[in-house]
Amino acid sequence: MPGGRVARATPMKEVKVQKRHAEKAELLRRAKEAVPIRRSVRLQKQVSSGDGERSRRPGSPALTPTSGNDFSQVTSGQTADHIIGEVKEEEHDDLKKSEPTTARKKRKMYRFEIKEDDKGDMDKKIIKSNKWEDGLQEVKKESFSSDDFRGDGMAPTLTLTQVKCEKNKFVGGHMSIAGGLWNAVTEATESGSRAFGLFLGSQRTWKTKPLEPECADKFRKACCDHGFSPGSILPHGSYLLNCGSSVAETYKKSCAALVEELQRCEQLGLVLFNFHPGSTCGQIEVDACLDRIATAIDGAHAATHSVISVIENMSCQGNTVGGRFEDLRGIIDRVRDKTRIGVCFDTCHAFAAGYDISTAEGLRCVLDEFDQIVGLKYLKAVHLNDSKGKLGCHLDRHENIGKGYIGLAGFRAIMNEPRFDHLPMILETPFDSNSGYKKEIELLYSLCR
Repeated sequence: MPGGRVARATPMKEVKVQKRHAEKAELLRRAKEAVPIRRSVRLQKQVSSGDGERSRRPGSPALTPTSGNDFSQVTSGQTADHIIGEVKEEEHDDLKKSEPTTARKKRKMYRFEIKEDDKGDMDKKIIKSNKWEDGLQEVKKESFSSDDFRGDGMAPTLTLTQVKCEKNKFVGGHMSIAGGLWNAVTEATESGSRAFGLFLGSQRTWKTKPLEPECADKFRKACCDHGFSPGSILPHGSYLLNCGSSVAETYKKSCAALVEELQRCEQLGLVLFNFHPGSTCGQIEVDACLDRIATAIDGAHAATHSVISVIENMSCQGNTVGGRFEDLRGIIDRVRDKTRIGVCFDTCHAFAAGYDISTAEGLRCVLDEFDQIVGLKYLKAVHLNDSKGKLGCHLDRHENIGKGYIGLAGFRAIMNEPRFDHLPMILETPFDSNSGYKKEIELLYSLCR
């Protein structure tokens, strides 16, 4: 050889290292060039590992109905906003490729993220999440080739902190029930919702058709098939309800309707029911109105077994009650069964009532005040709405996220507020007929730090 040098074969170890670096470089190129895809990726059915026991939707609110109608048998359609693929585990912790036939015998689902480190290298963190209550647990770091990925693109790169934030927030929209209650589940899935709201009947009349068992079964099956737990679904009461009315006929109809709504929830296996407290209509004192509301709730609880009545904070518009935290506490104090009463925090209503949540510091102070007066243990849900009106305007006028006076800064604080973790967070903003709630859901999750 020229120069007296003898050619030597490249060591196998060095070849492997070069191959691994090449694979990482290819993955990084794909990640940078890929067209962004939905952050919510629907997983395939999760296969039981032998004992027939199935797992709930990871990270879902840990609310379990005391009745037998729960969705604990959820096995498919699980969503996680940072999922970009699936890795098969053949035997225990031995992660490896396997033949399809063998893989079908025993497999577990993993979630993983890809991120670029300071040196420009890319690592894949495999994050195990087989149990409902488990947090994110890093179990193994490996390098994988592009063959290990499924799908046509890759999700946006997320840090572990952002993964945890998104995992703990359950955002969704208020869905239509046109054509059947179960259609709300389908619509929620298509929008990328991790929680959703819905009406349980017509909002135009006091009289509603009885819920047929077949319809209830179809709804429960849809929830199980798409991975929604009972605690991630927030039914909304009719706007006709005024459980604080001093008019005998209106009060009687409202009480009867509240009982019927809670009974529907039990038929559907749901655990929460949200409604507006009521109004004095300028005819009675606030304390008398709160008495009547609590009496109506007690009557509905006596006729049902487990559903939690979730009263909503209001905007102080007109003669409505519930705009002040003291009103909400007054109702709670009057209700007999404290385990079946809660509050839904509406962002637009709070802002219009004078609670400034447009900044991180403002939100912190408002929630501290809520905790002091009402108690965070009673916080069961959130309505996500920007406000068309200014702070303290007392107008119940919802605006799309970031386009009102609360603004993106306020919702960035909300999405990173740990006191809202594991609660259904439901959008009630002006509906976009083209994209529905999908864009706003994606926007809210993008605000996670």
